[in-house]
Parts: sequence; structure tokens; C-alpha cells
Amino acid sequence: MCRFIEEKNAQGTMERRVYGVLTDYDLSSFTATMNPDYKKTSQQRTGTPPYMAHELLIEASPLHLYRHDLESLFYIMLLTAARHTIGTPEGENKPRVILRRSQMLPHEKWFNVPCYLTLGSLKATFLLTTQPITLSRVFRDFLPWLRGLQLCFSTGFKQKPSRIGDGEVLPDWAVALTKSGVQPPQFDDETLGGYITYATMITSVPHLTGELGGLIIRDPEC
Repeated sequence: MCRFIEEKNAQGTMERRVYGVLTDYDLSSFTATMNPDYKKTSQQRTGTPPYMAHELLIEASPLHLYRHDLESLFYIMLLTAARHTIGTPEGENKPRVILRRSQMLPHEKWFNVPCYLTLGSLKATFLLTTQPITLSRVFRDFLPWLRGLQLCFSTGFKQKPSRIGDGEVLPDWAVALTKSGVQPPQFDDETLGGYITYATMITSVPHLTGELGGLIIRDPEC
């Protein structure tokens, strides 16, 4: 589990084709060692705020989960495609991804809000209400992919049982099943009930068109 996924740590390498790679593993941990220890903030609140999972920002999760890394990857894709373009900076010879020149870029508050709780709330609203996604013209082919992921997050969070304090509160339908003697199904919090997995992140890839058509996934079975 990487636990520190941000824009500068998600890079590319060229081996006849372009492949994405993650770097900077100094805060990574083996999943087996991530025991629920509420006293160790190093196990949960790591990363750069604009790219951190919203639950970690508002301390709604006591532990850094697998899907929190995937949520960070989603934010990298979103913020790169919304706030950047491709151009050749002055004094350079080759075009590259650069920040757009605009007085008000999308999600600007995510970079300027000093309060973790406020930032986490902004992200939660963006995911749960499936707010519109506005992308830079050169990255518009990412829109179907990002909208699909946003919907998966929204659906998974809406089905997640709410928590109050240290105890879990079951939804009404689960309470009714419990009283009738029927055990309610277990909700997999690690993957938001199966909605947020590696497969979720790459399921759109074979169907992408335009500039993203033919995008290669090196390890489709991970």
C-alpha cells in the first residue's frame, strides 16, 4: 500500500510505449501490518491534502484502506486533466504537461483551503453528489473515464453503513433483518462494497477513444 500518492509521485516511463509508475515509497506499508491502531496517525493521515482521500482528511476512517490509494489516483487524473494543458514552456524545446493560465482553475479551493475538515467535506460533496467535471480541452477524452469512476465512488459511499463514534450504525433494512434473525450481508469497507477496486479503475480502458484509444494496462490482473 503506497499511502502517499500525489501528482509528482505518479510519473511515466518510456519503454517503446508510455507506462505509468509510482515513486516515493518511504511512507508505504504492507497491508498485513496496517492494524487498527487509533493512536498512530502515521498509519492514516499521510499525503498531500488535495490528493488525499476525503475520509482521511475528516478522520472518518481509523485506518488507511486500499481504496484510499485508488481515490488518490482518481484525484491525480481529475486534477491533472482539469487544471493542466500541454504546451512548451519558454526556454524549452519539447511540449509537456503544464498548469493552465487562468485566474480561476477548477478545484482551486482544494489547494487553498487551510482546514483538513473543510477540504474533506468539499471532496465528499464532489463525490456523493456527482458534481459536474470540467476538463481542459486537450484532456477531454478522460471525461467518460472520470465520470464513471466518480459514479462508482458515489454509489459505494451511499451504500456504506454510517458510523457514529466507535460504533457502527446499521441502515434500517439491516436492522430489520437482524431483528428477524437473518444476518445482514457484510459490507466490504476495503473496496466500498466492491465498487472501488483495481478492476474498477481500469474497466473503462478498452472502451476509451480519441487520444486514449489503445491505452495499455501492463498488469490487467492486479
